[in-house]
Amino acid sequence: MQLFDYERASALMRERGIDVILASSKHAVGYLSDYWHPVSDDYYLLWDTTVTHKTLVGLPAEESRGPFLVAGASEATTVSFLDPWIQDRRFWGPGYYIQTWDDPLNPSPEPGDPMEVAANALREKGLAEATIGIEERYLGVKYARRLQELLSKATLVDVEDVLWDLRMIKSEEEVRRLSEACVRTCSAWLQTVHAAEEGMTEADVQRLFIQKCMAEGLEYERVYVIFGPAGVNLINGSPPSTGNPLKRGQYLRVDAQGKYQGYICNLSRIVAFGDVSADMERAHALERGLVERMMLELKPGVRASHIRQVELGLYEETGYPPVVPYTGHGVGRVVHEPPYLALNDHTVLQPNMIVTLEPTICYSDGGDIFVSIEDQFLITEDGAEWQTASAPMDLYV
Repeated sequence: MQLFDYERASALMRERGIDVILASSKHAVGYLSDYWHPVSDDYYLLWDTTVTHKTLVGLPAEESRGPFLVAGASEATTVSFLDPWIQDRRFWGPGYYIQTWDDPLNPSPEPGDPMEVAANALREKGLAEATIGIEERYLGVKYARRLQELLSKATLVDVEDVLWDLRMIKSEEEVRRLSEACVRTCSAWLQTVHAAEEGMTEADVQRLFIQKCMAEGLEYERVYVIFGPAGVNLINGSPPSTGNPLKRGQYLRVDAQGKYQGYICNLSRIVAFGDVSADMERAHALERGLVERMMLELKPGVRASHIRQVELGLYEETGYPPVVPYTGHGVGRVVHEPPYLALNDHTVLQPNMIVTLEPTICYSDGGDIFVSIEDQFLITEDGAEWQTASAPMDLYV
């Protein structure tokens, strides 16, 4: 279904002098079309390394010109089955079954050219000399050069900032999916920590969370698991989940991300496995207090940078310095989206933005472990709705 306000998209494009967006990244194509082949990405190759599994969405500023979808012929069945809202669907390259080729026994059929198909669509829509917004970061030099070669009078400009501006404010359907992702991810997390047993490794608990995601009808996005303190120095970031066994008296930290219909929940909890020391209890209480205090700052009209300033003031006299360079971030089809609750982001929060809070401290007695509680919120007309409230912030669960 259409997930965005076309009128707002047109206004943003006209404001930047862009006639048409040609999106190419998984998250932008998914956002504009609500379609992406479920088992493929840009670098999924069938048999020829000269092309990639490229999917594109064209979105003209003038809605009457009509949006279009460009996909590989090998995913035509999937497009038909998933039936995205964009009806102008164009395909490039040979189909998946060799019986659809001109010569089924030809080992080297023409691989196809997604830019040629996109250029033809733009010509048909009177946009051959337009200002075309591309995602420079994702389209790549080869495809950008090919598009410019095919449309020599067009002007190619980067459109990523327009897409982020559009995506920061979620539609009603996006909010529904994000809320559902949070309910299911919280359930998968709670089941995981309740099933954790002494001697299980970090990798075991990671696999357990993946299983619980599947049982909850989620697409697993990623998860990070660490037990500790475990005698490691985390100054340059956390290590991967390993064979480190769970012991009583440790923290069990799970930074979890589950995806529901293309939208992500970002949740982090740190709980006690067995009784922990009084110092560890105090560190957890401090972290929880930071999150609960920062919740009060989430409301429309507040600048993202202001929230960071308030958070930094809370560390005074705690004995713990802040660890990460922001208080939180936006979430949507990817786990880190604008706005960033950071000193250099002055975005004004608006209703239907989705943000996290994740103040983090480092507990270092016996080796480092990041004490992190991360929660996801919907900015409302008069405050914020706590989307991950069903995951207890308690130390003992």
